[in-house]
Amino acid sequence: MKNILIVSLVLVLTACGGIESTINSDGSSKTTYSSCQITDSKAIFASDRTNDLRQCWNAIGQGYTTKASALSWCKLKVSSYISSEYIFGHTVEYSVKSNNCS
Repeated sequence: MKNILIVSLVLVLTACGGIESTINSDGSSKTTYSSCQITDSKAIFASDRTNDLRQCWNAIGQGYTTKASALSWCKLKVSSYISSEYIFGHTVEYSVKSNNCS
């Protein structure tokens, strides 16, 4: 009986550790793409570049399971931001990450 209790306890603790290992410290899943962020800006003015680099968006829900779908969503977010902020657009680079914006 004692051996069954010990084995059960080990299995429960192992299962919990396995679940935690797929979760980022911010609660997002390590297995999905949860955010989109501008990583580089070629804006003429330094203040615009600084503002661009502050832009980060969290995905709604659990995030995106494929990088292609996450990049598609991210491209829409970035395009919408650029068109709403600037009369003449400029070049930016962006990426998707598995954790939420900080």
